[in-house]
Amino acid sequence: MLGTTLYEYISILISITLLRLVAPTSFLYLLSCLYTKSFTLNGATPPWIFLLALFESFFYLFVYVPRKKALQKSVYTAPPLNREQREALFLRCSKHISFSVTESTPELSSTYPNGWFLTPNPRSTPNPRLKRENLIEWILWALFSCNPHEAKDSWKDEIDGYVRQIEGITKVKFENGRDEGMKALRLTLDEVKMVHRPLVWYIIVALVDLITSIKLYTMNFYQYSSPTHPQFFPPRLFSIFSTPSPSVTDHFSYWYRPHKSSDRDPIVFIHGIGIGLHPYIPFLQDLIQLDPDQGILLIELLPVSMHICSSTSIPPRREMLDAIYTTMHSLGISRAVLASHSYGTIIAAHVIRDSQETNHRSNTEPNQTSTESSSPQVRFTSHLLIDPIPILLHLPAVAFNFLYRVPREANEWQLWYFASRDPDVAYTLGRCFFWAEGVLWREDFGVGVDVDMAPNSKRTIKNPHESQPTNQTSKVQFAIILSGKDQIVPAPLVRKYLTGEDEVKERWLSGSNVDPHSSDSDIDNDNDSNSLEVLYYPTLDHAMVFDTEERRRGMIRVLARFTRLGGRG
Repeated sequence: MLGTTLYEYISILISITLLRLVAPTSFLYLLSCLYTKSFTLNGATPPWIFLLALFESFFYLFVYVPRKKALQKSVYTAPPLNREQREALFLRCSKHISFSVTESTPELSSTYPNGWFLTPNPRSTPNPRLKRENLIEWILWALFSCNPHEAKDSWKDEIDGYVRQIEGITKVKFENGRDEGMKALRLTLDEVKMVHRPLVWYIIVALVDLITSIKLYTMNFYQYSSPTHPQFFPPRLFSIFSTPSPSVTDHFSYWYRPHKSSDRDPIVFIHGIGIGLHPYIPFLQDLIQLDPDQGILLIELLPVSMHICSSTSIPPRREMLDAIYTTMHSLGISRAVLASHSYGTIIAAHVIRDSQETNHRSNTEPNQTSTESSSPQVRFTSHLLIDPIPILLHLPAVAFNFLYRVPREANEWQLWYFASRDPDVAYTLGRCFFWAEGVLWREDFGVGVDVDMAPNSKRTIKNPHESQPTNQTSKVQFAIILSGKDQIVPAPLVRKYLTGEDEVKERWLSGSNVDPHSSDSDIDNDNDSNSLEVLYYPTLDHAMVFDTEERRRGMIRVLARFTRLGGRG
């Protein structure tokens, strides 16, 4: 991620401008050729310029323009919630709203609910004011996943109740009516905004992907893809060497470094939005140095990796979970540590919630077999979430910063063009991202989830869902990596929410007073109160923690501890 220097600002604007000029310049060149009746402008340019302009023009007209229209449609719909679920979700959000409202800074005092509305231009709307109908429109999206004209009469009393509760929280009485200048942020209903990127950009992506693939191969990773994998562009040049397997899911390809270690769990890693696995190569090299025999599974999400995908986007929650579990089972992985970054933490949130739901069902309905999933049973013993998206997701920061903010600084321009305005990324977030499915709460980390222990190891701990102790289980541990200057995640708020402390500590561990500079040997892995660790980097932006070996050291230490079988059971 770029910084905020003047040099970086000028550089990124020049780069974006040059890429955006390719299409109009190509059209102008073809018009000039038509005018001069010469492919080379009467010998002024080489013939290949004409071919490039022709390809770029066709790419814009017959690929980008049709896809821009097609990507406005939604393939998936948000999972419907019944009234009990909606009220429970609203209540849970309400408990964590006062946390942000009482912040001393004036910017944060208006995050709820005003932060969920775009403030109009003062010249066009001198005195914008949030009114009752504006609020109802937002509630209908957030809890009912619908537009106002789709609302049912039977919902009226329920919605009125939500409005009254919001008025009680904010101490504001909303006027009747609607202010047309106040536009609610409704990710899955608003227009999917995207910006064209030229054919030459996808050639660059293909080259970077090839370089990344070669590096992974030299690190003893093997690529696996489905024989019926959906089409994508640009083509993956290294895929001719990949291992096709009928057991590989259509939802993603993956790289796997075989697991040979007898004293560590393997690691599953899910990347974030960007140019695929390329930025994570140094991180993976550090993991291999930690233990060359440790297995590593890398799940590739092409729809958020600057590729054009025929299958449009990430599959629904249940399908993705089943695909992950089936993949792990096919590789002989029954338990692992899950590490995820940025968008990958949304997938991790699904895994965490699924583990909790499975564990709860097994305790409350021990004789019942779940029919929701037929996938093999696998377990994640620990989770490392880096620059996590799901925490405090009911606040507007993540949605606004990624999809609605007007860029000003160099790093914001980089995010805007190369991530949020990428067509497939924009579609994934605008049509396939359902916040109620992906949100995580502090309780999800503090209580933990019970998982199977290693063979021949027994320890009795208290199960959080029942009063009776159980055997053969061990509490899942979590570590959260936060960057204080994160331009997407409201890291200062997330840190305070998770730790419950005003004092900023670079290292915080639940149930302990840990010295930020203490070694991992000082941490008691058998202490059930040590379920959550937070590492905080005050000066870093999103993804910068991967940039240097010194910054990565904290993540590597966490994974070294999480994967060690001897200390964790």
